[in-house]
Amino acid sequence: MKLINQIFIIGIFISFSFAKAQEKPISEIKVAARYTTQGIELRFFPDRKNILDVGLQSGFILERAEGNSKNFTEIARTKPFSEEEWLIALQRAKTEEEKIQIEMSQDFYITSKEKNGGNLDFTKGIENLKQQKADEDFQFMVSILTAIKNADAAKGLGLSYVDTTIKLGKKYTYRVKLVENSPVYKIESVPATIQATKDESAYKNNVYIKTGDTQLGFVWEDSPYLSGVDVERKINGVYKKLNDAPIYTVRGKSYKGVKRNGFSEDSLVNYQKYTYRFYAQTIFGERVKFAEVTGMPRDLTPPQKPFLKQPKHVKPNEVHIEWEMKAPIAKDFKGFKIARSEKSSGNFTVLNSKLLPSTARKFIDTSFIKGKDNYYLVQALDTANNVSSSFPISVTLIDSIPPVKPIFIDGKIDSTGVVTVNIQKNREPDLMGYRLYRSNSPEHEFSVIKEGFLSSDSLKNEVQTVFIDTVTLKSLTPYIYYRTEALDFNHNTSEFSDILKVKRPDIIPPTTPVFKRVKVGEDFVELGFSLSKSRDVKQQLLYRKLNLKDKWESLATLKNNQKTYIDKNVKKGIKYYYTLQAIDDSDNKSEFAIPVMGKPYDTGVRPPVENLQIQQDKNDIIITWEYQFKNEKTFYVIYKENKNGDLVQYKNTSKLFFKEKADTKPKKYAVRVITKDGGKSKISKLISIR
Repeated sequence: MKLINQIFIIGIFISFSFAKAQEKPISEIKVAARYTTQGIELRFFPDRKNILDVGLQSGFILERAEGNSKNFTEIARTKPFSEEEWLIALQRAKTEEEKIQIEMSQDFYITSKEKNGGNLDFTKGIENLKQQKADEDFQFMVSILTAIKNADAAKGLGLSYVDTTIKLGKKYTYRVKLVENSPVYKIESVPATIQATKDESAYKNNVYIKTGDTQLGFVWEDSPYLSGVDVERKINGVYKKLNDAPIYTVRGKSYKGVKRNGFSEDSLVNYQKYTYRFYAQTIFGERVKFAEVTGMPRDLTPPQKPFLKQPKHVKPNEVHIEWEMKAPIAKDFKGFKIARSEKSSGNFTVLNSKLLPSTARKFIDTSFIKGKDNYYLVQALDTANNVSSSFPISVTLIDSIPPVKPIFIDGKIDSTGVVTVNIQKNREPDLMGYRLYRSNSPEHEFSVIKEGFLSSDSLKNEVQTVFIDTVTLKSLTPYIYYRTEALDFNHNTSEFSDILKVKRPDIIPPTTPVFKRVKVGEDFVELGFSLSKSRDVKQQLLYRKLNLKDKWESLATLKNNQKTYIDKNVKKGIKYYYTLQAIDDSDNKSEFAIPVMGKPYDTGVRPPVENLQIQQDKNDIIITWEYQFKNEKTFYVIYKENKNGDLVQYKNTSKLFFKEKADTKPKKYAVRVITKDGGKSKISKLISIR
């Protein structure tokens, strides 16, 4: 039966190994290096006991490359001590602890040659395997820690080497391999690069102090070069170790990717300075001091919490705050601060500029905010400025302040007579709602038509600010008028809002304007009329055309109080037709007024010539003049003085000058304009050659 069990277990492992034959697990050999006056000292450690066993039996190969080059060459091979070398190492040990460490390393080396195993019970075989694995892991951990603490132990296991062939200041990279490869694992060497120079800060590591009440805490980040931390404190001039066993950073959670460890000490005296030193073991078997700090515990215990009674609004401008403190009162108690906020969890503002004495139990607030929530708390302080606070409690104010005057946003009426009135919400936190009033005239009394109030148990609901009303559209008044008032939960009422004027939809056109008279002249048509008297008229338009069949063309926009209009852009003898139309502010248009006609007439009188002049050129008399209305139907009659001294018609011309031979006796001349349609001007003034 035992044989069957063994075959069964072996079969499981053979099957597992075959499945993973093409995928070997990876094992690493990590290298650490440092520069010393003797050369570059190396430590290297496989991460699995199985690989360490192979190395202890076959040995390790050390390779080196210059700088960051990947061209590695073998520089040495290491293997564990012989029995004689182990004996010499034991004789070289200076302390009992060092002897124990060397003996443990030798025992581990000897044990690594032995193969654990044996008969397995079918029902307990897996548990035995687990125990064997745990034992091996423990041996592996102890051997590695021993090699870290003791340089001879590391050298005895073949895990140490000093390269003495280096050059100062030059950079080197090292890696380590097994002489004989593992049949189970794929071996990868994790190289280490180092410059052959002394590093003064190689083992420095910051220690952070957390100050407590009669205690101090210390935190440091895990260093890859240090392990097994010891803490010492200076007592009466001598440093004394505080921890019984070295402090190791174990695997587990880290803070932002960085592992941390710590130490704390209590039962200290507040405000007394304490100096601490921190030591650790390097990977090369040395105990080094990596930090020295000084800390001082402080009093961080707050005084007892005050008990705040219900604040009271005693007078219009006074809120009284009272509190209690239980006896006995601590000796280091200093006094009180009073703070206030609009919210129980808000930012509180301190009200008293000077600390109230430790005997105070009352405070009067005269700066509280009316119309808002006021929460109070009392803070107790000791001589170390530790603070404790009472629970915040609000005061119930006697509210006599009404809300501010409401403001309308807008109001609209649709085509069915539904009115929507929009009110801008007041900011008062205790706003209960609004009353809406209506009237058909701003001079009439307004009546309540709507109320929108919150109940005391619905404070989380929104205050109604939009109101719906219904009005008739068949009304002689074009507008409807609204007012509103705001109320708070104490029924304080605001003053009335300004009046909101809302226009009814207008479907009735304005009355039609009427012509009263038409007066024509030679160069104008004057119209007299009575315009539309509808109240909502926004435009009164005058139109004109030359033919009743033509489309009316806009001539002028009239003022609502205008009564006459003179059209001067006319010509004699042409008929002009006129009409009027009114448009209201809803763009309703009146009917066109009954058209009227005006025709400017011709009086036959023409303007006289201008700039009439006469001159004599040798034996010729030349008369010239100007006429701005000259055309093909215009000619000019020349008048001349006869022998009897009478002015008679003499010649006519269509030109603007006249020329003839001069008489022996100078004569007088004049000119008249004549048009072919029978028109004529007055005779001009007389001119002559003197």
